[in-house]
Amino acid sequence: MPHWTDAYYGALYLDSVADLLTPRLSALEAEVIASLLGIGPADRVLDLACGHGRHAWPLARRAGRVIGLERSGAYLARAASNRPRAGETGPGATGHATRGTGTGTGTGIPLWVRADVRALPLRAGSLDAAFSWYASLFMFDDETNARCLADLARALRPGGRVLVHHANPLRLALEPRDAARRTLPDGGTVEEVSVFDPATGVDRCSRRLVRRSGAVLAGTAELRYYKPSEWGPLSERAGLHLVELTSTTDAGRIPRPAPGPEAPDLIALLEKPR
Repeated sequence: MPHWTDAYYGALYLDSVADLLTPRLSALEAEVIASLLGIGPADRVLDLACGHGRHAWPLARRAGRVIGLERSGAYLARAASNRPRAGETGPGATGHATRGTGTGTGTGIPLWVRADVRALPLRAGSLDAAFSWYASLFMFDDETNARCLADLARALRPGGRVLVHHANPLRLALEPRDAARRTLPDGGTVEEVSVFDPATGVDRCSRRLVRRSGAVLAGTAELRYYKPSEWGPLSERAGLHLVELTSTTDAGRIPRPAPGPEAPDLIALLEKPR
């Protein structure tokens, strides 16, 4: 099933953000994911649209099995080759932990699966938890997005949890248009123009990467961000219960306040009824 993601989520995306997705950031985000999902040492966890595995690797040391599912073969090859050296916690990490500090009962190595989020090759009830970080699940029209979430619910065991993370549409609605340009460490430049439509919840992002050689990569993404008021009906339709909504900045607080326009992003925590 060809899709715009094939062109956008390749070298254009990864090469323009690789220097921002540091091992420290990935480890901090993985900690948020593990904490909110309550990942245990024997749990079977799905990293949906795992990219180059920056969350799958640190989480694999805490769970029984982490499955990294990704449409791009190039991204999966990079994920597999990004195995941390002994004592490191993520792709390219430079930490100083010692071997054996993981708490999971599995191998500590993710299982990489090439597949489309619209057709999950997973048995019903085979997962304890799943997560989608940064809008990886909602790249389609509303009907398809709902089917993707319902299929993910099918693969969960009763009592299993799903975490979905994406940008905060309440915040984007305050400034629907944004433009940015920066120089990359290798001397290339990346430019992006983003236009958010509050009525549809769709953010249209046009990105252009110019390499030092003069070669140009360009593409456009359309990402659907759901408002807090939309998450209840969306979850119910998929056969899930909305446990709470939070953000990365508030994930460590107890109690956790619901995200308002000031929150940088939105995290939905869902559970399959027992």
